[in-house]
Amino acid sequence: MDYSSATSVLLNYSIFDAVDRLASCGFDGVDIWCGRPHVYRKDIPIQELHRLHRVISDAGLQIVSLMPAFFRYPYSLSSPMDAVRQDSLAYFRDCVDSAAALDCRQVLLVPSTPMFDQGVENARQLFLDSVRQLCDYAEQAGVTLGIEAVYPGLSGYMGSSRDALLAVNAVGSPNLKIVLDTGHVKLSGEDFGDAVKAVGKNLLQVHINDNDGIQQQNAIPGQGVIDFAAVRDALNAAGYDGFLTVELGWPYSSDPLPALQTALQRTRNIFG
Repeated sequence: MDYSSATSVLLNYSIFDAVDRLASCGFDGVDIWCGRPHVYRKDIPIQELHRLHRVISDAGLQIVSLMPAFFRYPYSLSSPMDAVRQDSLAYFRDCVDSAAALDCRQVLLVPSTPMFDQGVENARQLFLDSVRQLCDYAEQAGVTLGIEAVYPGLSGYMGSSRDALLAVNAVGSPNLKIVLDTGHVKLSGEDFGDAVKAVGKNLLQVHINDNDGIQQQNAIPGQGVIDFAAVRDALNAAGYDGFLTVELGWPYSSDPLPALQTALQRTRNIFG
């Protein structure tokens, strides 16, 4: 297995410093957060994106994916407000453009929760319509999109691996796949092995984090209740050979390096 980390836990560092820190920790790859102060929209000129690509390559890291900042941010691909949804589509296209400039071939899609009076089915259909548009745009850039399967508390229409698979089948694009997150799968009440089997050949990437089985914590593996040996066995049985991306949460951001080092060591001990 190869191991990467999301840069979001390093939000108090510039993206260049974040890359340096992840390399020093011993990661093999980096998943770039598309929020500030990292690679947000047009904050970084394309010349600087090209320089960032060189810096990452020189550090011996692979850019695994770009992670648009949808979670608890003002963007939503399922918003019933057309102005919000159109701006969200424009933001995501900017992320795809950044991925192309960085020679990165994966960009993640994160669903939102429906608004209080919207209705789950309306949110689902708006999300699917948005994804269809973005698949067409990403395909022209040679970028694969990955829907992150979350849990019902985050999204009424994308609360399990099966919801994500239904979305992939409904859109019908060859460049749309699925991302599984150990924390989300736990909170959805799914067995991770069953989720891997359900997703099958559509599995694009796996996020590694822990929680107490009650709320999303994005904790260091071993600090919660997730059975990572079972996760390992399920991925081995499926023949998964992609990256495992450590994704740590906000509480670690004030002193992220010890947490990242511990998370990487524990993940390597588990997965080999």
